[in-house]
Amino acid sequence: MRTTNLVVALSLATLFGVTGVAGAAPILPNTGAGGGSTDPNWSILWRGVGLGGTSFGSLANAPLVTTIPSPPWQPNEPGNNWIGVNSVATIPGASGDGSHRYEYAFTTRVSLATDTFVTGAIGYDNFFIGGYVDGTFNTVTGTYTPGIQFLTPTGLLGPGNENKAGFCRNSDGFLPSSAYPTCTVNFGFLLPSGDHAITFVVQGDGATDAFFLNQQGITLNAVPEPATLSLLGLGIAGVAARRRAKKALQPSTSTR
Repeated sequence: MRTTNLVVALSLATLFGVTGVAGAAPILPNTGAGGGSTDPNWSILWRGVGLGGTSFGSLANAPLVTTIPSPPWQPNEPGNNWIGVNSVATIPGASGDGSHRYEYAFTTRVSLATDTFVTGAIGYDNFFIGGYVDGTFNTVTGTYTPGIQFLTPTGLLGPGNENKAGFCRNSDGFLPSSAYPTCTVNFGFLLPSGDHAITFVVQGDGATDAFFLNQQGITLNAVPEPATLSLLGLGIAGVAARRRAKKALQPSTSTR
């Protein structure tokens, strides 16, 4: 029942305005907000998924990336910083050939007393795979097994833009060079009450692969995907069926 409610909540959020909802609370912490050289609010797992991807591991506190290519990346600022495997966001020996060599899972944890519409904006390098609620984490192998997906590349960027990199650069970036220094894209979803792990998965070649989250970017897509609409219909149908069954089991209060 809990899983079905989560599916319905995520689907409703995607359908009825995934960005810029009035009154939405900044639940997810900005990356790099913890101070110091690492971020206590975000962890990172990484593993090889392509040819030559031999490195793997995990860090409970993701390192802040202090050497960044900006532009085209969103600029670092006090309390808001890119995070990656190390301060230069590069796995030793990796070449910057634009391949899907490594996968990274950037995770923060939240605890909600009530259902809450969660918003934010992200940047990344190189490829966005998805945003997920919960799932499982193998810190030995650096493997993240996704939970329920609340954000897809199409949902974030719009059809035809799924392979765009998460920065401001003409041709290969999800935003044009003229958008700099605002180089993040908005997202939003309804998260049910409880304790949750929120994970963003990115893939790259191992050279300058990183992730950035702040609270205000640019909206690129606010149209729900067909798969989301189907999921929404199934979820609502399931909830309605359970309510009918529950009502049928309740004793009659008639005095006749």
